[in-house]
Amino acid sequence: MKPFAAFSIKQIALAIVAVLMVMVSLVGGLAAWQTRSVSASLERNNRDAAQSEFTAAAERLYRRAATQGEQLARWDETRQQLVQPEYYSYWRDQRVYESGMLASRHARAGLYDMQGALLAPSPSRRSLPARLPASATPFQPVAWLASENGTLAYYQSFPVFSDEQHRALLGHALIRVDFMAELLERESFHFIDTQSLALPLKPGETLAPADLFTRIRLTARTDPNQVRFQSIMSRTMLALFVLLAVTAVLGFAVYNRLLVRPLKQLSHEINAMQQGNDAPGIGRAPAMHVVELETIRRSLHEYQAQLRELHGSLEHQNREFRSQARQDALTGCYNRRAYEEDWARFQEDIAHTPQGVAFLLFDCDRFKTINDTYGHAKGDRVLTIIADALVMALRANDRLYRLGGDEFATFLARTTPAQAKQIAQRCQSLIEAAAFGDVGIREPVGISIGIAFCGPGHIERIAELPKQADIAMYTAKQPGRNRIALYGEDTERAAQTLVASRETSALFQALATPGMIEMHYQPIHALPGRKVDYYEALARIRYHGELIMPGAFLPVIASRRLETEFDLAVLNQVDADLTSGRLPEGVGVSINLSAQTLSRAEVVSLLLELSRHIARHPLMLEITETSLITQIAEVSTYLDLLRTVHFRIAMDDFGTGYSPLRYLADLPVDVVKLDISLISKLGQDNRAAKVVADFARMMGDAGYSLVAEGVETEAVLARVEALGIEHVQGYLLGRPIPLDQLAGTATATPTGAACPV
Repeated sequence: MKPFAAFSIKQIALAIVAVLMVMVSLVGGLAAWQTRSVSASLERNNRDAAQSEFTAAAERLYRRAATQGEQLARWDETRQQLVQPEYYSYWRDQRVYESGMLASRHARAGLYDMQGALLAPSPSRRSLPARLPASATPFQPVAWLASENGTLAYYQSFPVFSDEQHRALLGHALIRVDFMAELLERESFHFIDTQSLALPLKPGETLAPADLFTRIRLTARTDPNQVRFQSIMSRTMLALFVLLAVTAVLGFAVYNRLLVRPLKQLSHEINAMQQGNDAPGIGRAPAMHVVELETIRRSLHEYQAQLRELHGSLEHQNREFRSQARQDALTGCYNRRAYEEDWARFQEDIAHTPQGVAFLLFDCDRFKTINDTYGHAKGDRVLTIIADALVMALRANDRLYRLGGDEFATFLARTTPAQAKQIAQRCQSLIEAAAFGDVGIREPVGISIGIAFCGPGHIERIAELPKQADIAMYTAKQPGRNRIALYGEDTERAAQTLVASRETSALFQALATPGMIEMHYQPIHALPGRKVDYYEALARIRYHGELIMPGAFLPVIASRRLETEFDLAVLNQVDADLTSGRLPEGVGVSINLSAQTLSRAEVVSLLLELSRHIARHPLMLEITETSLITQIAEVSTYLDLLRTVHFRIAMDDFGTGYSPLRYLADLPVDVVKLDISLISKLGQDNRAAKVVADFARMMGDAGYSLVAEGVETEAVLARVEALGIEHVQGYLLGRPIPLDQLAGTATATPTGAACPV
């Protein structure tokens, strides 16, 4: 066997020095090449970053202008100026800025009629063009850039419609922004030399916003990191070659000392980093014969121990993250994800240990109204207070889940229906005692609770509890309920309403199909002549040839919160009936609306359109007094507006709802319709009849026109006539009839006769 070649330590040292010199030379050359490559790459990145920074800033400016323009186009005051521009200059120079829609001093707004002509010129040097360009489309927003007197202007035009369905064009809104001034004021540029920004446009030349990014001229700032990088690399290369020269000269003289000491120093440094002191680590395995290698081994053991500690810390953090992922950020209770996991696990556990189980579903009454009236911040505070009260009312081990919005749930083990109802009552008591007034909520805040129970002998039905609790909660929300309902026989009707019943299908189809809502008209007679003065329009739904009455579909509207959609559909059908010419000319029409929908701009807008019929058919609005009105000021403002176009306002079902005297004091009411529950008492000979009679006389003396509802006997009619009530309505004199039958039976009020509408 040929022996291995032996080399002396001197030869090994020389070889190491030679290899070191070659490697350092290669590394130096590679570093120099990489330095130049990195420098070129940094320059390109700076240019790209500058271009991207400008693109992002310009797009943000476009989006701000688009958002402001859309708000301006939907603003009711904008529509008003296009219809009646008497105060247009004040609106343009002050109201637009007071409203906060134009949040920049470099922006101007103006309105144009449907032909694209400016309503009035502006005295500002940043005046708007007298006409919109030919490229501006009537029904879509259009944007462009233009060079004007050395200034780059950005224009954004928006069509303004009279309705939310965008069917009737009123004109156009235009926003002008000083592009460069707005950009430099609102944006902070880190990569662009702002002095270099320039756009070579001829005076009067226009440019599409998308073309700006290819035409703009800009220069990137010099990156100080790049300068430092080049300086560091130069110094490093110089130091490297100096080190190489020194190593080559002194290598032979010091290689003995440099062979052992670096190993010992490496060992000491590893120990210092791992242990933080001079004490050596002790391993369990037998020590190595080479002390330096043994030290390295012990250091690695310490490093492994630290990895275990880090792994344990990460596990703890993962558990905390999982807990946060199951918690609702607003209320602090468990969220829907936690509910789904816990409910699935709970069902599995109950299958092995049968017991009485109750599912409670909580829903805040009129929360949408509270949220719309007081704002989302106070709405969130209401949810927090409700959640705190519910958690306090539940048992120690019960969990409260927020399923979404204002809906909460919990499920109780080892309970009975009586115990579940007791817990529900405790929840309501704590919420009634909660300090909602401290956050500015003036109306009472309550919850409706649906309870579903499953006994130990029917555990196979536990999966149905959430649906049953939902049906029970709907039942609890119905008028006359005590806001707590246990699923059972009394919830059968609610179940039929919530599921896909005939009434539900008919309602949704009627809202989507014009003509399915059919108006029947009940005459209202003037006393003492008993002539028809006007008709009350009452809604029915024609579904597969059958009529569905309000008692069947109104609960569906309430449960699905479709009041606004339904009232809009009714107004459209009344509009069609009035346009058809089949109603006798001179006879008025009374329309029922929920007071809550009168706070919606789209409903008021449609009513204003209906006012074109008033010359031929006087119109009255009947506000359902049984609904709670939370936006009194806003509703009163809209009613005043409608009265200016000759609508009359009636309070319907007076005597059955919330704070009727307050509504009479706060709302501009002309007519009061006394509910059948009051009128029926006039046929009696007791104190109640005297109270109603005195009240009717008092209302008449106060200047209100009175209508007696539900008159069904001659005795009651005689009593009503004796009290001086001007109008009467009821089955005794006429039932609701379709429009087709109305022309042959109605008797119009003679010209000059008093008509309440």
